[in-house]
Amino acid sequence: MSLERELLERRISALTALQDIAQDLMTELDLEQLLQKILQAAVRVLNATEGSLWFWVPSDELVVLVSEDPSFVGARIAADQGLAGWVFTNLKPLIVGDVSKDERFLSTVDQGSGFETHSLIAVPLITPTERLGVLQVVNKRSGEQFDGQDLDVLNALAAQAAVMISNARLYQELEQEKNRIINLQDQMNKKLARDLHDGPAQTLGAMMMNVEFILKLYEREPEKVPQELQELRRAASKTLDQVRDAMFELRPLVLETEGLQAALEHYVDRLNSTEGMNIHLDIRSLDERAPSRVESLCFSIIREAVGNVKKHAKADNTWVIVERRPDDLVVAVRDDGEGFDVEETEASYDRRGSLGLLNIKERCEALNAQYAIESTPESGTLVYLVVPLGGGENSDVAGGVPVATTVSEGGRKRMTGPLNWNGNGVRTSSNGRKKGTGPLGLLGEDEDGDDDE
Repeated sequence: MSLERELLERRISALTALQDIAQDLMTELDLEQLLQKILQAAVRVLNATEGSLWFWVPSDELVVLVSEDPSFVGARIAADQGLAGWVFTNLKPLIVGDVSKDERFLSTVDQGSGFETHSLIAVPLITPTERLGVLQVVNKRSGEQFDGQDLDVLNALAAQAAVMISNARLYQELEQEKNRIINLQDQMNKKLARDLHDGPAQTLGAMMMNVEFILKLYEREPEKVPQELQELRRAASKTLDQVRDAMFELRPLVLETEGLQAALEHYVDRLNSTEGMNIHLDIRSLDERAPSRVESLCFSIIREAVGNVKKHAKADNTWVIVERRPDDLVVAVRDDGEGFDVEETEASYDRRGSLGLLNIKERCEALNAQYAIESTPESGTLVYLVVPLGGGENSDVAGGVPVATTVSEGGRKRMTGPLNWNGNGVRTSSNGRKKGTGPLGLLGEDEDGDDDE
């Protein structure tokens, strides 16, 4: 009877501790602090000497993010190796009384940290939608082995912890997205301020001076006033166009009301007429509108890419291509300008004020798009993306996961984009496309012969 009473009291004590732990964890949204608290709680409630939190990473490994022993942090194993790997792979808890007798135990982990593991208990960290990792506790302070009651307690803690970790991750992602949006808005505000200062503000200042000049000219040589008024009218018309351009940059209403095709036609016509650019627009099968979010982000990507051409490329020609296919939307912007080293440019972001390529990549990832930015010095630049629309079986993006490639030389995998680019300025059509079925008519396809391959 005394043994039963002791077990009951122990269970009540554990449940009370779990309740206190849950209250503490519920208020913690900082992911790093949360992980520390979870591990400390697990070690304390099981009266153990050591513990660790293993998390799965995309390289299909388990990595120790938090440990009571700092030298153990960063240790990694394959996701199906060791005792932690077995728990993660099979999604089952595990108690090992003597790890030296278990062939799954990786002694190299202990050797790397200098710690000696005798007994171990581990449970999976899982939510209804994902596997996060493994919560592992080792060596009871009393020297006893872990038992079923310890397992129940650790399972209960792991179930609460997994949900809280997911919530903290979501909160962290929302904070990052909020900061990204704030940074984008700040960039837009700075760009608008520069454009207004360099454009309408200066023109209006010159117009005010011309008005003063015309007033004085009217007193001395009134016959010359009409000519000056004509010049003033041209300046006012130019200023009005600049203001309209700024309004279009802030909010392209035509995109909301008429769709991507109309917005691109307006945008290209404006740049060709006011900026002296030579942009060729090729739109295929865009009779039906795409979702508004897709249209908005694709338009922003195109505008960013064309803006980079205008500022840096010194290009004679720019091609903007959009093609809607059954399951996706293909977008490409290419120029015949100077080109650049993509890796070198990305590596220097911290020293540069411009974040054009980063903005393009972030928007592509927001669309779950397959994308690439390809360029070599003196060979122009290609930005392309394939945006999944319906998630059909022919979608270019499996499982909605963005596939990012940044290429500074040739070598794109076949069938991954709307252009094959051989690095020597030669443009060829994608693998096996028939004439008139793709968006490349303006990019050098021989309309009368076979596509080069």
